[in-house]
Amino acid sequence: MTEHDPGALAAEKAREFRDQALGLLAALDVDKIVEVSTVLHRAKEASRTIFVFGNGGSHSIATHLAADLGKGTKGVRPGQRLYRVLSLDNEAWLTAQANDGERVFQGGGYPGTYRHGYDGAFVGQLENFLSKDDVLVAISSSGNSPNIVNALLFGRQRGAVTVAIVGFDGGQAARLSDHVILVPTVSGAYGLVESLHSVVHHMLYECARRIEEA
Repeated sequence: MTEHDPGALAAEKAREFRDQALGLLAALDVDKIVEVSTVLHRAKEASRTIFVFGNGGSHSIATHLAADLGKGTKGVRPGQRLYRVLSLDNEAWLTAQANDGERVFQGGGYPGTYRHGYDGAFVGQLENFLSKDDVLVAISSSGNSPNIVNALLFGRQRGAVTVAIVGFDGGQAARLSDHVILVPTVSGAYGLVESLHSVVHHMLYECARRIEEA
């Protein structure tokens, strides 16, 4: 039996990941990122609220993006309007909503499919705050998570502007959203997608800063 060299295996994988990530980075649709940046800026200028959400690694990116837009764009120029941006990351609310189950949503006029409470974890928060012309930013690798899809459907029902930052083939989220930033990969390439979504997050933030500086 041949003994594998863990260092050589790690080096091979690291180079492969780097090369794939660089290819995806070079292929990023900058026009789509500019389009979403403009949507977010216009929402800010109109005092609309921007809601950002995702699951797992995407949840972390959503929280970081909300913090950067909300705090990191302050103090650029006197009298500027501030981003009214929130990530749907209240742990107590998320877990309580999931624990309450699906029956609150089933048969209640909510669009989408609810098989258990977590399918409504974002809708349950949005219904307290979402108004017409607010902006939803859904971050999802697959674009098919039921709670993501349900939130976008709810947003469309309420007249919100919908944005999807997605990977793989974009999934349902891409088909439901007004604006889409896609990192196209094979299904299951979560590490690549989340890495590129972090780049997209920082590009959106840097675009926001640059617009404020003008």
